[in-house]
Amino acid sequence: MAVAADYTDSFLARGLTDIRKHIDEPITNAKYSDADLIRQLEFSYILVLGEKNRNALTPAVGRLTISLGSSETVYVLPHTVGSIEAIYEGDSYGGKIFYCARSQYNPLGRRLWVEGNTIRLQAAGLLGIGTSITVEYTPAGVARLHHGACTLNSDGDEATFGASPNVGSLDTHHDAYVGSTFRIVNVIGTVVTGNYQQERTISEYDNSTRVATLSPALTTVPTTNDGEILYEIAPAIHKGLDMVVALHAAKTIAQIEGLGRAVNIQKAYQEAVRHVRLSAYYSNIQDATSPHSDNFDNRRY
Repeated sequence: MAVAADYTDSFLARGLTDIRKHIDEPITNAKYSDADLIRQLEFSYILVLGEKNRNALTPAVGRLTISLGSSETVYVLPHTVGSIEAIYEGDSYGGKIFYCARSQYNPLGRRLWVEGNTIRLQAAGLLGIGTSITVEYTPAGVARLHHGACTLNSDGDEATFGASPNVGSLDTHHDAYVGSTFRIVNVIGTVVTGNYQQERTISEYDNSTRVATLSPALTTVPTTNDGEILYEIAPAIHKGLDMVVALHAAKTIAQIEGLGRAVNIQKAYQEAVRHVRLSAYYSNIQDATSPHSDNFDNRRY
């Protein structure tokens, strides 16, 4: 049975530890439960990301892939998707073919456009059945963070989450974890293989079966004879934000509590977020020159 120490290297475990350290919150008889602090981490994440992306020429973006079906014209986006930076199809040479809506007055139709939380096609099969289009976006939130035990299929491209996470909660939204990061944290047991960290993007998620499809498949599929395979869900963008998000959460709690240490935490946060703002990381967009708005550049004819 896994214990807290088995999750030490997870994004969530580090965040909880850092918050408690900065606000001097004991683990025993703590005023704030792990669930309380996780909710604050989830809230702080989007504020920190917004701070990083504000006026940035290279915004930090999440990425998800949609496979076009034979009869579908409407594709629902996960609830974590905010403003869309680019929609494109990648070729085998690493190039990108960008898509945007034609004018709503175009007599040939709009082709592909975004409406609310959906991507719509003018007609099924318009871009070719089975075509995979990539959506790069600024997250408007984060799926419920958690870590726990999972099972993997033999191909290493499907993970079934346990019904009760060790820490955190399962998100019940449709396609909740699409675009989120799945990370193998640890493999425990008497005889184990593949006990090293691997990260994959979740391309599909069924909230009724708790099955996440991983893209690409795990390189080495972890196995254990009598233990557990431990995983965590991290935000779509997490590298470089670990300490900053925890500092923002600690700062918020310290200010609520009226703690004198809030000033020092604020200074530490400002220094950390300054470094993040100056770092052009996790920007996947290349030459996203196609306009998104319905203006004169979007061909009417």
